[in-house]
Amino acid sequence: MTREQVVFDTEVNPDWLPIYAATPMELVLTESMPELCSEHGLPAVDRRDFVVNSSGPNSEMPTVRVLLSSMPPSRWSSAEARVRFQCPACEYCLAEVRRFRWIAALSLLAVGLTIVALLTATQLELTQFYIPLGLAVIPGCMPIALLSAVLAWSRSGYFADVWMNDTADQLIVSAHPDFVAAVEQNRAGTR
Repeated sequence: MTREQVVFDTEVNPDWLPIYAATPMELVLTESMPELCSEHGLPAVDRRDFVVNSSGPNSEMPTVRVLLSSMPPSRWSSAEARVRFQCPACEYCLAEVRRFRWIAALSLLAVGLTIVALLTATQLELTQFYIPLGLAVIPGCMPIALLSAVLAWSRSGYFADVWMNDTADQLIVSAHPDFVAAVEQNRAGTR
């Protein structure tokens, strides 16, 4: 299956009132999206709030590589524009969101249980468990489980491949062919 790109025009949100000088310009879509999931082309069962900034790797699913590449100071610049919209999601998308949230919760639970086990061993003065539990917390569980929780939580918000063009006047969606056909049908119907 080949994915196609659909372009949606944006405009400044009429309700936008900047609070600070560095506040990103708030944009909205000029047309609504069809009631199909852009990732799978299936009928939408829910619409989720989605925010895309004009700076950063907006179209990439969060991974360790993307997380580490966003750390240099050159990527810390604030977004110039931000578009907020309701993105249709199918049952597959919602199941993936739930799955990644469970992974994040279980990773944090592993950290908590390891710390409780360490505290219990110290309170009961089980000296034979001090070193193994200490190693499980510091080089093991803490950084690995916390990184796993952060990545899983960041992926739980990702379910559509979207980004803004360089001038931030259009939202680009990498979409399933059925979604593209529905957008073209809606546009032909409004002409």
